[in-house]
Amino acid sequence: MIIGIRSTTTSGPAWLIILSSLLIYSLAGAQNAVLPPVWHWSNPLPHGADVFGIVYADGVFVQVCEKGQIFTSNDLLSWSTANSPTTASLRAATYFGGRLVITGESGTVVFSDDLAGYNLVDLGTSDWLEGVAASTNLVVAVGDNAAIYTSTNGVAWNRVSVNFTNWLNGVAFGGTGTFVVVGEKGFIATSPDGRVWTSVKSGTTVNLDAVTWAENRFLIAGDNGVTLTSQTGTAWQSVTTGATNNLYATAGTTNSYLVAGDLGLFLSGSNLASWANQLLPSLAAPAPAWSYYTAARTTNGYLVAGASGMAPFSTSTNGTTSWQTPTNSIRQWLWQTFRTPDHYVAVGKNGAILSSPDGINWTVELVPLSITNSVLLGIGGNTNFLLAVGSQGTVVWGTNVFLWNSLPPPTSNDLEGVLFDGSQFLLCGGNGTILTSNNGTNWTPRATPTTSFLTSLAKTPSGLVAVGDQGTILASLDGVSWTLQNITTNWLSQVRYLNGVLIAVGNNGVILTSTDGLNWAIQSSGTASWLNAVDYVGGYWFIAGNQGAILASPDTTNWVNFGTITGKSLYGLADYHGQLIAVGEEGVIIRSQLIPPSTPVNIVSYDWLSGQNLFLFSGQPDQEFYLQNSADLSSWWQQPQLETLDGTGSLLYYLPAPTNATPTQFYRASAIQ
Repeated sequence: MIIGIRSTTTSGPAWLIILSSLLIYSLAGAQNAVLPPVWHWSNPLPHGADVFGIVYADGVFVQVCEKGQIFTSNDLLSWSTANSPTTASLRAATYFGGRLVITGESGTVVFSDDLAGYNLVDLGTSDWLEGVAASTNLVVAVGDNAAIYTSTNGVAWNRVSVNFTNWLNGVAFGGTGTFVVVGEKGFIATSPDGRVWTSVKSGTTVNLDAVTWAENRFLIAGDNGVTLTSQTGTAWQSVTTGATNNLYATAGTTNSYLVAGDLGLFLSGSNLASWANQLLPSLAAPAPAWSYYTAARTTNGYLVAGASGMAPFSTSTNGTTSWQTPTNSIRQWLWQTFRTPDHYVAVGKNGAILSSPDGINWTVELVPLSITNSVLLGIGGNTNFLLAVGSQGTVVWGTNVFLWNSLPPPTSNDLEGVLFDGSQFLLCGGNGTILTSNNGTNWTPRATPTTSFLTSLAKTPSGLVAVGDQGTILASLDGVSWTLQNITTNWLSQVRYLNGVLIAVGNNGVILTSTDGLNWAIQSSGTASWLNAVDYVGGYWFIAGNQGAILASPDTTNWVNFGTITGKSLYGLADYHGQLIAVGEEGVIIRSQLIPPSTPVNIVSYDWLSGQNLFLFSGQPDQEFYLQNSADLSSWWQQPQLETLDGTGSLLYYLPAPTNATPTQFYRASAIQ
């Protein structure tokens, strides 16, 4: 798709040609899903990736995260996604001169000299490299099975032979030119050159998880709140911080020190004798109670980060520390999602109901106070009437996604499945419960031949199906009389009728398919993960599961697990106009535009600023395209791939003028199909 053309001279704008948008592909063909899916974060914001390492230099913070994700920020408020060359988990980062060096899963090393381009090095090992640190002339990475690698440039690496086998979790450089590594069972070793290592006594047998050089001393954090300090790296003293949970992060300066971990965040002054719990609600501005995996100094405080992208930072004024969290994204578990004609709806813990018109911007809706202690497990209904159900028979209803009303519980059993079959509403849940209603408010219990927990309901042309625990499958013609089938003993999480196929998914990677709800075939999923939800988009069936699993198949027989950008479990799927939404653990909401938009990306504005071309593009959110340039409208040169990630579909992009450019340059945007 050629969208628009701009012409400039190297000294600034010269003249302008705008072509009408040309659709040069088959719209019918564009309805096929494009695989593998490209996923983006919708919640939490700015992202929900687990953060394992933070590094700071030249005014820019870098977070390294699960699934190869890298984020940068110069203000701690907004974070930009870097173009990472890997999907391996990234565990630690350091600066080696001006070069950023990142280490991670299975010998993965990533380096960058400008935070624009990232390069991948594979050390050819299955050992994870959990820590990395640098002196002025050597960078050292450590990890599983006593792995220690050294490099003089961050590109070529050598494994060091050592006389110990302990798994290593962290490394730091400081003191009078000393590397310190820490690891399992209280292990500490030191080295003056990264090559010859000497074990030293730690005084503890718990796992030591992190070590840092805090300008005048080493600081170690470990399991059960253990904290150690040393000025030389050889003689270690225990420090009492008040922490009892596992600690994974340390940071500090000559007059301030920090340790953080599972529901623990403590600050101390210069003497290490008095530590203040930064999570106490009594503080004027405490940090969120969370699991923190990494920490770093800022110009006036600290930045900590951890599970699902939580990244509060502190400032200190007149001796008082205040913590700020840039976004207030919900991080409660979300158990199901549903699409109305105008909105996505997601439900979860503490009566949470979220809605979004586009899958990008989500709003927490107001719910009755009586359900805020309930867990909402299911959501469904028809165009004019929605039902959300959950623990202890909780039922709330709404005629839109904004206003919800509670009903007296029609049962004391937990409820999960919701279905409107065209003439009646149905609910299912614990102890074989099935309820029916003509209006969604007055419910009639139906007798079933099971006491298993029923999780999901579906309608087929030949009747109704319910599935649940112990592989339970119930079939009915009218929702009143139900018969029992036994195909598997695995818990079945969801059943849906999609593109002429009835498909049920569940525990141990089980996938069952049927055309009539009576005769079922067992399909091979290729995974043992618990599978939770199923959908159909653009010629493919999609399944979401635990540990971020996303499976896809064109025929329900051959499945490929593409995974996602998170390792958190996904419990619900919904789609709209080729966009697939997945929701799950810790408030995760991710999205993928599986069918590229058929509308054009337009170059709506152009300017020349300080030797750079400044473009403003407008298209659909998550629309991928290339910016191309030409001197003669015949030969085109491709610039980096771009994407309109903003919810408005806009993108502001700076492009340096081409080297040795001709007096006139043409630019066009070409959509990726």
